[in-house]
Amino acid sequence: MSRVDFYLLSSESGIDKFACIMASKAWTAGNNVYIHTDSEDTTKKLDDMLWTFRDISFIPHEIYNGNENIESPVTIGFGKLSPNHQQVLINLDGKIPEFANKFKRVIEIVENNDKKKERARDRYRQYKDNDYEIHDHKIDNLNEFYQSK
Repeated sequence: MSRVDFYLLSSESGIDKFACIMASKAWTAGNNVYIHTDSEDTTKKLDDMLWTFRDISFIPHEIYNGNENIESPVTIGFGKLSPNHQQVLINLDGKIPEFANKFKRVIEIVENNDKKKERARDRYRQYKDNDYEIHDHKIDNLNEFYQSK
């Protein structure tokens, strides 16, 4: 059974940087990570952020282009395709991708915004209906979280 972790942010911003932190944490733990976004623009933005979100960090990553010969442990993409590695999915799309069930763990990040929280509740119900193991985490202080990870 796959696990889904919902991270509830206390602010309406910071989702991209939080996704970078979670990708770094998962990669450091030895996992392959796929960050699924809603668009090419968001994918490119995260590609840039993974180089710069911390002064002392480097996360080996690439934008997923459908090629199954991926060498980077972290990939970023959008659309219906996903890489073959199936460990951690960070879903930034706003809806559950069709391939989510291929991953052992799914990370959902929810900003403190009524519309986005309602969509997250819908995803929560869908995961629950499909017998995922669900965990909730409330992140009250993003700056403190960034500095501690």
